[in-house]
Parts: sequence; C-alpha cells; structure tokens
Amino acid sequence: MSKSFISILGTNDYLECRHSYKNKISDSIVKYVQEDLIKLFCQDFTEQDEIRIFLTDLARARNWENDGFSKSNEGLKSRLFNTGLICKINNYSIPDGNNENDIWEIFEIILNTFHQDEIVIVDITHSFRFLPMLLTTLLNYAKYQKNITIKGIYYAAFESLGTINEIKDIPAENRITPIFDLTSLSLLQDWTVASFDFINNANVQKLNQLVGEENKFIKSLSNNQKFFPQNVIKKLEKLISNIVLCRGKELLEFNYNYLKENINKLKNLPILPKPFFFLIDELYKKVQNFNNNYNDLIIVIADWCLEHNFYQQMVTLLQEFSITLILDECLLDKFNEQYRIINSQAFKILAQGISEEHWQSPAKDYKEITNHILKSVKLKNLKDSFQSLTDLRNDINHAGFLRDARNVDSIKSRLKNILDNYKNHLTN
Repeated sequence: MSKSFISILGTNDYLECRHSYKNKISDSIVKYVQEDLIKLFCQDFTEQDEIRIFLTDLARARNWENDGFSKSNEGLKSRLFNTGLICKINNYSIPDGNNENDIWEIFEIILNTFHQDEIVIVDITHSFRFLPMLLTTLLNYAKYQKNITIKGIYYAAFESLGTINEIKDIPAENRITPIFDLTSLSLLQDWTVASFDFINNANVQKLNQLVGEENKFIKSLSNNQKFFPQNVIKKLEKLISNIVLCRGKELLEFNYNYLKENINKLKNLPILPKPFFFLIDELYKKVQNFNNNYNDLIIVIADWCLEHNFYQQMVTLLQEFSITLILDECLLDKFNEQYRIINSQAFKILAQGISEEHWQSPAKDYKEITNHILKSVKLKNLKDSFQSLTDLRNDINHAGFLRDARNVDSIKSRLKNILDNYKNHLTN
C-alpha cells in the first residue's frame, strides 16, 4: 500500500522559522513548512511512495525554482531533493483558480494523482482562498472513489506569531510556528456520512466501523466503567438485520428495553468521540417505540419499513405478524406451521365468504381449529387488508411480471392505506 504527502505551494516570500508539533520544537530553521512536515511524517517513505507538490505558474517561479523574487533563494525543489529521501518527489501544475472551470480542473488534477488504497498525508498551510475547502471535499470524495486513507491533515499557523511586521522583528530561531493536526476534519466527514446513512437508510455498517476504530476512548477507563459502544451498535445492527431479513421470531423475542437502556448509557461515558455523542439521541429515536407488545411491535416495524423503503419486508412482516397476533389471541401455538397455514386460509375464507364445503386443506381437515380462528376479532378487522397484502406480496415476489402488476407509486400508496387500517384497529 503506497503512501503520499501532498501540498499546495503558495506564492508569498515566506519568512524563515522553526516549527513545533506536540510540544517538540524542530532544531533547524526552514523557509518552507513542507520541509519540517516531511521530516516529521515521511521518514519511512520508500521508493513506492511519493511527495506531490502542486504549483501554479507563479508559485513555481517564486518558490519552487531557485532565485525567486529576483533574489538569491533556494527553492523548495532543491531543498526537498537534498533531504536524502528515497521516495519520488513530483510536482504538478495547477491553474490559478480564477473561475469555476479552473476549480474543477484543480479538483481533477489532484484526484487523478491518488492511487487505489493509498495512505495520504495532507498539508493545507498554503492552500490559499477556496483551496482548503476544495481539498477537504476532494479528500472525502477520494475516500470513496479510490479507498484512500487519510493519515494526517496538518496546518502550520504562522499567523499566530503576529503581523508580518511584528514577526520580522523576531529572530528566525525564535519564530516558533505551531503545527496543528486537523485530521479530525476528515474523521468528522466520515461520521457525517455514517450518521446520514443510519438516519436515512437504517444502515449501521459505516457507524459500526467507526465505533470499532475508536477504541482509544475506553482504554483509559477502569474495569467497572468499561462499556463498549460497539456492542450497542452491533445490537442495533442485529435488530435492523432481523427486519431486513424478516426474522419474525427474533423480532418477537428481541430485548428492546436492553437496547434502549444501553444506548442511554453511552452518554455517561467520560470519553466519547464528539460526533458519536451527538448521534446518541438519534440512535435512541430510532428504537424508542420498539417494545415486545405484539400490537405495538407490528405497527412500529411496519412504520420503520415504510420510512426506510423496505416495502417487500413490510408486506411480509405485516402478514406474518397478523397471523401471529391472531394465533396468540386464540391461544394457539403461533409457531405451529399447520396453524399458520390455517390462519392464512381463514383470512381468505372470511374475506371471500367461502362456504365450509369449499375449504381447502388443511383448513377442511381441522375444522374445529379453523372455526375457532374465524371467531377472532382481529381476523375480522384485518381481513381486507390481509388480502390486499397477499395481492401485493404476489406482485412483488413475481417482480411485477403478472398481468395486473402495479407500478411503484401504486404499491407505496396502497401500503400507506393498509398501514393506516392496521393502526386504526390495533392501536385504538
């Protein structure tokens, strides 16, 4: 896996200084921050790795080549090649960025230098005007297009020393410029994507990955304080998987109170990544209505499916939970396959007014059980909706190839109406 250091060289006549990073001050005086950043972060670079400097024409003339600003001056090019590093040192021309076309060209030039799965270190010190925003957006895009890993984003705050005139009066060896680690900006973008994916799509894969990578915030806790956020996310992931894969038995037996209690416990952790802390309330909102009451659960799950476009799952779960509710009302074994088939037949018998002599097996073989189920109040209230679900289930499972197949909008509208009917009969 290759590594790269990328930086955009500016056009100013930079003053010499030293740099500090994590309370350590560099020994030598340098003119370009890239010199010290490369000493700090690129010493392990091999022949497969690369230092990339992006240059406008003016930056090239003034600071890349020697003798810029019409005076004796060793440019960054010479200084980098004299470091003794064995990695590649390349420069890339970019436009000035004076219009939208230039901006997109800069975006494309930098993006095209990235290799698949590359580890990237970024210097944004001299990224003038819009370039820090462009780089931030570009890096986030490259993480998904080329699977790059952002190892570090750094900024040398030279302006923290004062105005230019004030700084000129400070001896070069006393100009100590702090280097800030802004890698968290990249991490924040990852959290933003993970949060969006969870809130809008009920997908916790990225969230699970990020929480797993943040083990550092529990290492300092004593044993009696340790509570692993990743365990909560995995439990939430299990719930979502049960819905997506229509695992009705698991949904009936799931410990929803345990999940809700442990989501709330996350707020009490003394050390927690800020983006995750702000997401805790959203996690709770997603599960707050789940409970083990069958009447409530069927509505909550159907609402969840409708909200996240799980239409096929909604149809299947509504039907199978309806059968479960009625068998439970009739005090019959809800996991008995024969009873479930009879219950499904009973919906049709009642909805279509089928006489006893025309019943099909197994209903006609277990008439006492069938008649017992036919007395169910829930069966009477839900029979029409259940039959509509049967039609939708056939339509969806046959991929819309039936003669009277509905279009997508029709299916969505019908599901909303069916759910409203369920709410009227099960929640009042």
